[in-house]
Amino acid sequence: MVVQPASDELHQAQTEIRHLKNTIQALRSEMERMRFDHDRDVQEAVSRSSDELVQLKKTIQALRDELETMRFDKEMSVQKAVAAANDELGQIKKTVQALRDELEAMRFEKEEGVQKAISAANDELGQLKATISALRDELEHNKVKCEQEKQDLERAARDEIAHLRATIQVLRDRLEGGSARRKKKGGKEA
Repeated sequence: MVVQPASDELHQAQTEIRHLKNTIQALRSEMERMRFDHDRDVQEAVSRSSDELVQLKKTIQALRDELETMRFDKEMSVQKAVAAANDELGQIKKTVQALRDELEAMRFEKEEGVQKAISAANDELGQLKATISALRDELEHNKVKCEQEKQDLERAARDEIAHLRATIQVLRDRLEGGSARRKKKGGKEA
């Protein structure tokens, strides 16, 4: 039976610990990257929404300006032109209301998208935390296992050393017994 030195096992355990630490660091880095990507996506969504809002305000202002021009022109026109202007004003108000409704729907969709993204990120964060916890548990289990194996190897080495010492003692006793018998034989013959 070949007994590996405890330093080899210790080296293997240290290598495994380094590997687990590197894995945890990689998971942390990935989590940070995902957090950064999520924040960037939210900022882009807010920026796009703000740009649309500015465009809608400009459109509304342009429509209002056009409406004011039309009112001025229509006040100088006949009653028929005033009625036509009122019809057009009603259409513009409907358009503005439709734009407001569409903007509100878009805001709701964007908020819902952000909530879904946050929920997904939280789910993934929970999974990453569970993975880290499992890795920690596995690391602790491996530490205990390595310590137990080390103690078992040390015990086996002590037992083998004791056995070898006993064998050496038996061989010495035999050797000394053989020397004593040869001396007795040698004394009788002389």
